[in-house]
Amino acid sequence: MNPDFFQSPDPLTHMGQWKTIIGLFIVLFATFVGVEIRIGNEDEETK
Repeated sequence: MNPDFFQSPDPLTHMGQWKTIIGLFIVLFATFVGVEIRIGNEDEETK
């Protein structure tokens, strides 16, 4: 274990990276859900 790895000299940069990753995940998840809803609506219209 390297204790220096967890003690970053600039914690704001580390949090910024996590916010970017979480933001991208939310965008991808929202896009996937939007596509699923759109496909579901098309299936209902064809019936």
